[in-house]
Amino acid sequence: MFCPAFLFGRNVSDIVGDKFEETQGKGLMIRTRPAGVKVYIDGVERGLTPVSFDKMPAGQYNIRLSKEDYKDRIFNVVLFDTSRLVVSIEMEELRGFALIAVHKADGSPDSLPLEPQFFASSSGEIIHSISDGNKTLFNLPVGYRTINVRAFGWENASITPLINESSTVMADIYMKPAAFTLNNYYQNKRRFNPKNPGNLGAVEYHFDVSAPGSGTLTVLNANGEVVHKRHLEPFNTWSQSISWDGKDSNGDPLPEGLYTVLLEASAAAEFSNDPGETVSLKLETGIDYSISIYPLSLSGGIPGLAFAPLPRALPTGSFQIEGGIIFGNFHAPEKKVTDPEERFFSHLPFEIGLRVSPIDRLEIAAAFNANPSFDDSTGWGITGSLKYNFLHGSTALPLAFAGGASYSWASENGEAPLSPGRGIGFYAPLSLELTSFSVVFSPGIFWRGPDGSIPLLLLSGGILYRRDWLNAGLSLRTEFSDDTRLLAGAEARFYPPPSNLLFSFQAGVWTRGSHTGGFGGLGVGVVF
Repeated sequence: MFCPAFLFGRNVSDIVGDKFEETQGKGLMIRTRPAGVKVYIDGVERGLTPVSFDKMPAGQYNIRLSKEDYKDRIFNVVLFDTSRLVVSIEMEELRGFALIAVHKADGSPDSLPLEPQFFASSSGEIIHSISDGNKTLFNLPVGYRTINVRAFGWENASITPLINESSTVMADIYMKPAAFTLNNYYQNKRRFNPKNPGNLGAVEYHFDVSAPGSGTLTVLNANGEVVHKRHLEPFNTWSQSISWDGKDSNGDPLPEGLYTVLLEASAAAEFSNDPGETVSLKLETGIDYSISIYPLSLSGGIPGLAFAPLPRALPTGSFQIEGGIIFGNFHAPEKKVTDPEERFFSHLPFEIGLRVSPIDRLEIAAAFNANPSFDDSTGWGITGSLKYNFLHGSTALPLAFAGGASYSWASENGEAPLSPGRGIGFYAPLSLELTSFSVVFSPGIFWRGPDGSIPLLLLSGGILYRRDWLNAGLSLRTEFSDDTRLLAGAEARFYPPPSNLLFSFQAGVWTRGSHTGGFGGLGVGVVF
């Protein structure tokens, strides 16, 4: 509560951030932004903010707040025995002005555009300029402040003027043309499969240039023969990128193998007094048609079909993130078979999952789930899993096989309703890899916690149909125990090029004892 009777005097302005509040207790509390401000009470230094005076007698006091490079704040307060005064003050920086003019150095090409960008740093904050042509006026804190200037085609420049309070310092900067260079050349994939859809079936090359110019991208096979060549767009800014889809100059897919990618570039003659020599850089990129990137279900934190793990792992460096919501009625794994199932739409479980491959053949996944309920407490859980791919389904042997393990924890009412529950599981998916289909059978065992001393036998299977920008599948899982549970579902995932977005849909049924139910779900994510 603001109490005007508690303060009066000079230098108490309407600065946003100032607050004077009456609270229970006695004495005076002073806070400032920033902290570390000296506090003078009736002319005597009493400490640095934040500072508290719990035994300060009632009466009138003169307060002065002082900090280097900030304006002093001076005001009076009146304290009473029946309340405590909490003062919060926003300190004002002492500031001045700098007018910076940018010019071309003598001998610079008249045709080279000069479009400077101005930046000044102070206490970690970037202060943007108000530009008028190549002149910029800065409002800066007092002291020595560095102002940086950059312009495409020119060498970076800077100046460090001394800023004085309420005055303007003027300075000139003369910029020199930059020598043409290529830097920070890299590719986002070392190996890729051109048959993957959209961005998943292409590699991107990124590089920086220092000045206007042009160049070519040339791809050579293992025999040194040119198989693809492309002229690049003229360079008009620092950061450049170009993609290659693994095809030759005629648009035909190239065979598997290692290719040398050569970037050659030079300065634009019309903007340079001395164009200089051609600059070149090279990288090696592999085409590997065994790399197959497509999204999978992350239900329960185990990648695959909704109810059947799949053995294939993502290629190294790839990842998938997906979030989704399901609706229907469920019979959570922690319940006894005699317990009733939830009513339709009594809660709307959602799940967010991630799968990533840090090294070849190894895939790690995790999922967070929550069960918001309309008539009971909301629970949540988390699952982590890993699998190692022993066979990846080559043309000679179209079988894929992996071994995996998972661990799930959940609070009360927090188990993912379509998962086996809380506990530790092991599984060994085996699939037949055909041209457009994967047929999988995956046995597993699961110790359901916290009372699961006897493991459950899990048998799951399914079929996945794969196309360029979608996949769809059917799967089922049986959990053998005293109250055997059977779950079955259909799912589809769309990932239309050229984006990396994916959209998923699922529906299914379950039975457990005399209980039956159905569910549906929607999801969205990215795959890279």
